[in-house]
Amino acid sequence: MTAEAGSGRRVSGGESRQGDFRLLLAELTQHLDQVRLYLGEPSVKAREELRHKSAYISSLALVVHQQNFDLEREDKLDDDRRRFHRGLSAIAGRLPRIAELALNIVRQFGHLSQPSFLDDYDLDAFFDEIDLGLAMVRPALEHRKLKLVERLCRVEEALDARYADRFARLIREMEEGLGRPGDRVTALMIVHYLERIGDLILEIGEEILFIILGERLSYPQYQALEAGFKASGRGGRPAAAPGDFRSIWSGRSGCRIGVVRGGELGLAGAEERGFLGQEPVLFKHGPSAKLEKERENLEIWSRLWPGLPPAALAYVPAEGDGEAALVLEYIRGATLKDMFLQNPGAEALRELTGALHLAAGLWRETRLEEECRADFVRQGEKRLGPIQALYPDLVNFSAAVGDLEIKSFSALLKAARPYEAALPAPFTVRVHGDFNLSNIMRDEKNGSYRFIDLYRSRLSDYVQDLSVMILSILRLPLTGAAARLELSRAARLVYTFGLDFASQNHDPGLEARLAFGLARSFLTSARFEARRGTAARFLAHSRYLWEKILDYGRTGRPWTAFKPGLRVLYF
Repeated sequence: MTAEAGSGRRVSGGESRQGDFRLLLAELTQHLDQVRLYLGEPSVKAREELRHKSAYISSLALVVHQQNFDLEREDKLDDDRRRFHRGLSAIAGRLPRIAELALNIVRQFGHLSQPSFLDDYDLDAFFDEIDLGLAMVRPALEHRKLKLVERLCRVEEALDARYADRFARLIREMEEGLGRPGDRVTALMIVHYLERIGDLILEIGEEILFIILGERLSYPQYQALEAGFKASGRGGRPAAAPGDFRSIWSGRSGCRIGVVRGGELGLAGAEERGFLGQEPVLFKHGPSAKLEKERENLEIWSRLWPGLPPAALAYVPAEGDGEAALVLEYIRGATLKDMFLQNPGAEALRELTGALHLAAGLWRETRLEEECRADFVRQGEKRLGPIQALYPDLVNFSAAVGDLEIKSFSALLKAARPYEAALPAPFTVRVHGDFNLSNIMRDEKNGSYRFIDLYRSRLSDYVQDLSVMILSILRLPLTGAAARLELSRAARLVYTFGLDFASQNHDPGLEARLAFGLARSFLTSARFEARRGTAARFLAHSRYLWEKILDYGRTGRPWTAFKPGLRVLYF
């Protein structure tokens, strides 16, 4: 307990700490007001006072940061309070940076030949917007109002727009030779510092979003989430209480993926937000090209096989160079990966067999009598860079002993390219493109199979799907001889299923193309493997297949007689 100065009453430590944060905000606001006044009436005394004030704000921010850091670590706190103190600690770290940027403006001001030079550039508009943003920090925190947070975040947009206007004007004036280039460069630096304050205010707004929602979302991600939710026809706000949004994956393709949940989960205030009784939805936010392609593929798959892919509820295109958003049906159920991890035995094999028969039916339905190539060599070359960054010695190693030459992976791929070019698939089908255990689900509502993550779907060789599936099985992190034997059985099941499909569809070159596909998949899987020993085994299997392909290719025999052997399916 601490005594409140001058009041005679006792206040709790938490209340005192809140008071310190309010004092910090008030001191920063006053500091910015004094900087604005200084630009109109500069003096040595005022400049020194501003320097001391900035130092005081930094010291006070350290106190507030440490207070909340200590509180965050207390065992008795619930998640909500712990998150509040974590966010407050982060906000306290940004406030002195705003004070320092304001002091940099004062320093730059001293380089002007005439203080009145800035009058034509309306810096008051910048300061008015900054004052508005800082004034909203406390109520947004204390009342947890998303509308206030959104307006707070838009301060950055407004300052960016003003900066762009002043920047273009100053550059134009210098290009036109209007004189006083030094003053114009100084003015450019000053408006740049004001624009950077907007960046920090945006970061503060995003910290408050974290406090309210319980998930770290950038403001553009939150905007896309809200726009997508409204576009889906559900109305209301998509997230306004901890737990409404839950991240489930940050994809390797750069997408943020989360589940937006609502009133059926008993969240406070859900009914008032128009969310009660609604099913969760899946929210994806990321590169525009990827999500646009996924949306297009979902439309194709939905026309061909209604109910197999998730329904696309809404698409929010990117604005400018921003990112897009996709709102999808949320499928409740287990993936084949879940089933294999739980028990890789007979039940998992039955589920895998069912999925393979479904895929084969889709291949037959979309078959086109046109030759095609999956371009496995090109796929490997495209992904070689990230593997080299992780394991340069394993990827780049080459040597020669007498007549024996050990090629680097780059050389192996280059040498294999002409052999693949001479080995087209006799027909074309629509493939999933990323046909792995994680992308096949059993819908718990009706027991049907569902295919997800169709971004890479295209017209190609069905060997693409077979090879990806085999590797997704062999990559499972199960240990022990019995478990690994079950996974090898599953991989052999996929292999022999492919042989049967090829036989039924008059495709004698299946095994040769599957060797290319597996060699590529073993190679590219190493880029996601942090354990050097496991990555080395992936690369060893890949090397074995590439060298087997090259040895056979040099014989000039027909590829229909090529047999890669099943030993690569034991991993």
